[in-house]
Amino acid sequence: MINTKIALLTTWFPPLIVGSGNRFYEIGKRLAGKHEVHIYTTGIEGSEKEEEMDGMQVHRYGVFDTSKSIEKESSLHNLKFNLHLLRKMQYKSFWGTTGFEIIDCNIVSKLLPYVSFFVSRTMHAPLIETWHEVWYKQNFTQYTPVMTLPGFFLELFMPTLSAINIAVSETTKRRLVNLLRVNPDKIIVIPNGVDLKKFNRVSSEKKYGRILYVGRLESHKRVDTLMLAYHRLKKTHTHIELIIVGKGPQEGYLKQLSKELTDVTFYEPMPYERLIELMKSSWIFVLPSVREGQGIVLLEAMAAGTPPIAIQAEGSAVGDVITNNYNGLLVSEGEIEGAIQRLLTNESLYTHIRKNGLQFVEGYDWTKIAERTAEIYENVGGAQ
Repeated sequence: MINTKIALLTTWFPPLIVGSGNRFYEIGKRLAGKHEVHIYTTGIEGSEKEEEMDGMQVHRYGVFDTSKSIEKESSLHNLKFNLHLLRKMQYKSFWGTTGFEIIDCNIVSKLLPYVSFFVSRTMHAPLIETWHEVWYKQNFTQYTPVMTLPGFFLELFMPTLSAINIAVSETTKRRLVNLLRVNPDKIIVIPNGVDLKKFNRVSSEKKYGRILYVGRLESHKRVDTLMLAYHRLKKTHTHIELIIVGKGPQEGYLKQLSKELTDVTFYEPMPYERLIELMKSSWIFVLPSVREGQGIVLLEAMAAGTPPIAIQAEGSAVGDVITNNYNGLLVSEGEIEGAIQRLLTNESLYTHIRKNGLQFVEGYDWTKIAERTAEIYENVGGAQ
């Protein structure tokens, strides 16, 4: 596959820090060296509408307020983006000013796959869908009431639109098969990854007792649960500290909770090299989220040599990355405090998990992930 024109359609993309968008960024910039890669996405305050980013042509429409929930408060924004995208792609295709040979849609909204399908048919290009999660019944709890039923039924038929479905984890694949009745032969598992070269270039001394969370400040991330566990631990482990990096609709609530309990240090999203330095200096990484398609930050924590703790909840794929007591700890939501205490007090367990995590993550370099994705593009494109 040489000099192929590829369109990556994703509602969220850097500089907005969301795992699904980060995947397309990491894969896209690696493919851009050999192919013409276009990103169609939405913008945030300060982002350019049109720009070249690491060899990719990025086209943004609209401005999303990052203090809002990307799940519960983005429906109108998503609708406007999809209507704009449909008009724009139709126009360019009709006049022959562009044409893509591969279209990959990030499944982070319920409308984008249908727009992507129409565009793919108009351009006679195969459509690929990249799945991070399958919500199914979770549509009834994650969406506003007006979007609940539409979201549920739109998701049911989304897999039928594509030539192939890429799942980022075995858990997501199982949910596609069991809940949405997708033919397993139409699903390829290609996990998320980590930029090992960047992690290897940064050095930082570990600080005993530093606990870190990095991610969106959304309700399903359960950051308040981590803060409550930290508050209880602080009574007996006075030397520990908690650092939270991220933005989102719960930011005000969490900062107020910090004042009422035990002071927590909050940082907004930062340059990646600085984030790596912070990850490497941390003693423990905690992802208290009860819903993850995989959890890129868990791989990043391992690459930083920082043992991760994650919540094993129904439908969450963190267990595809972490093997309990091997390269991390998997616990229930009420067991975070005990898990942190184990890594603070059990030196042999800490060393064991840290070593295994560093070895495990070697198979998840973004370069390898991009190569596997390019193979799928080539196979699907050649079969068209």
